[in-house]
Amino acid sequence: MTETKTQSVPPERWQALVEAVERLAAAETLDDVIAIVRSKAREISGAEGVTFVLRDGESCHYVDEDAVGPLWKGKRFPLTACISGWCMLNDRSAAIPDIYVDERIPHDAYRPTFVNSLVMVPVKAGMPIAAIGSYWSAKRSFGADELALVEALARSTSVAIQALRMRASLRDSEARLRVALAAGDLGAWELSQDDDSLTSSSLCRAAFGRGDNETLDFAALLAAVDSGERERVTSAFDRARAARGDLSFECGIHWPDGSAHQVEMRGRAVLDANGRPRALAGVVRDVTEQRRAQEKLQRLQSDLAHAGRLTELGEMVSAIGHELRQPLTAANNYLSAARTMIGRLDEANAIKSVDKADAQFRRAQEILDRIRNFARKDDGGSSPQDVGSLIVEARELAMIDPRHRGVDVRIETDAGLPKVLVDKVPTQQVLLNLLRNAFEATSGRGHVQVHAGCGSSPSLVEISVRDDGPGIAPEVMDRLFQPFVTTKPNGMGIGLSICHSIIEAQGGKMWAESPPGSGARFVMTLPAA
Repeated sequence: MTETKTQSVPPERWQALVEAVERLAAAETLDDVIAIVRSKAREISGAEGVTFVLRDGESCHYVDEDAVGPLWKGKRFPLTACISGWCMLNDRSAAIPDIYVDERIPHDAYRPTFVNSLVMVPVKAGMPIAAIGSYWSAKRSFGADELALVEALARSTSVAIQALRMRASLRDSEARLRVALAAGDLGAWELSQDDDSLTSSSLCRAAFGRGDNETLDFAALLAAVDSGERERVTSAFDRARAARGDLSFECGIHWPDGSAHQVEMRGRAVLDANGRPRALAGVVRDVTEQRRAQEKLQRLQSDLAHAGRLTELGEMVSAIGHELRQPLTAANNYLSAARTMIGRLDEANAIKSVDKADAQFRRAQEILDRIRNFARKDDGGSSPQDVGSLIVEARELAMIDPRHRGVDVRIETDAGLPKVLVDKVPTQQVLLNLLRNAFEATSGRGHVQVHAGCGSSPSLVEISVRDDGPGIAPEVMDRLFQPFVTTKPNGMGIGLSICHSIIEAQGGKMWAESPPGSGARFVMTLPAA
């Protein structure tokens, strides 16, 4: 068979390429891409047959063809055994004027066909994943324009496949995002920089009391915010839209039906190609039930702490009675003496006895005030407190019990220690509990050291209570702060659990240490004011 000479590429073949590119740009599936190539490749190349070959692992799969005679549709060949595999493995085109003098061609596979010359070009989407073959019955050479046409088709096919992958990846990402948002009860929204138009998901609209078919614009969103918080919210949006920081706030809102709710919003500016903010996008979550649950939990924790304080006082009731009996008995004796002196007209000594009685009454009043303040329900308000004063007042309460007066208590407070930001009464409750435990561990006759100093960071103050008692058994240590764990014969096992909760609720930490033979050391950290 003689070799024909190529001619200049007619304009209609360039027009066919343009049409193929346009159709490939709109392809939605790989099947669409294959169908477009099969229908346009012969028109573009001027060939008598074309194939579309996909790489399938280590094989070439001839998935489709359009030819004057049968080729290899549906068949698979090893990558190393055919020209399409060579093109994909080497990422190069092949233009072969005579296939029977080229060692890359499996001649036996071609003899049953009409093919004598071919052009094979790889289709790349990162790496070659396919190839397009064009075949002629005559031996012929190929001009640069002809090769440019089929390679342009291959590049357009590559772009189309990459676009399919990107769209598939985007759909997968969007699906995963929808699942994640739904799992977190998060509504998505986007606020346009140009016209304040707000795009919102159904969960976003639901957070503001709107149904699926109801609209929510930016003006309505701001109008729903509690009037006392609207200025703060508006300023937060303005800063975020100007890319001066992320959006992050929580505020109260009112639904169209008038019910009050609490929402949490977060967002970030979306920048255009020039780095200018074009939109603000983020999420919103209705935290009403969560906040109500937190408030209820805080009330329950406060009630439990109060019950713990009353339990402490209940255990101390006999000691409190003894402590009050002393000044009241002394005051009664002084008043009796004063009456006697008045009968003798000894005015000066009578006045002295009355003054002494008054001092004893004041002492009793101070004891009662200290107990009443400790027993009252706290209001949950944190305020700056002097660490030394907290420790001393807790020690005085603990020392009311005469059984503990044989304990040597040493208090060390580092110089320049900042105040702590705590709720005074619950914090004293913790200190009282730790001191009483330490006193009992020493059987009322040992040594207890209280130390207050800087914590692991400047924002923390660390307070420790150490005793020289028998220490804590290893099997108890891991469960020490769990409810109903106690080493006391008549203990309920809630004291340390309550103490642990009180400290953590105030932003601190609490732990225990008990090296063998060194007693026990309880440590807590509190936030500096």
